[in-house]
Amino acid sequence: MLTTTILYYIHIGSLCLAALGILLADSSAMAWLLGKRETIDRASIMRSHWVVSIALAGVIGSGLFLFWPLRAYLITQPLFWLKMGFVAALVINSYAIERLMETPTHRPFRSLSSAEKLPFFLSGAVSTVSWLGAGLIALVLFS
Repeated sequence: MLTTTILYYIHIGSLCLAALGILLADSSAMAWLLGKRETIDRASIMRSHWVVSIALAGVIGSGLFLFWPLRAYLITQPLFWLKMGFVAALVINSYAIERLMETPTHRPFRSLSSAEKLPFFLSGAVSTVSWLGAGLIALVLFS
């Protein structure tokens, strides 16, 4: 019981850390997108990306331990599989973000073609939908 409680707090703490990293990253990205910043400092991008990546790893790791005692029930729940789909999308998107994050360090957003802008919008949409979807499903499954 105590272990489950500690894991739960690690899970929630990791989510809070991810939210902080996302806010840092999104504030810089929005300034770049709106032209308020020509470029974004590479160290700033790397820092926020690593904060979110470490937090995501914490969410996944603690989630695995929380899943184990409930696995017989959870694997029968379609919402659980949808949540896992969102988590998989977040992991895949983190690799996409890693590939995309070099561009804002040396090019203004306005200088990008429409085709070059599209992956940034898609990545943002995947991230937003996946974080919110996984969180909402967790609330439905466990409240």
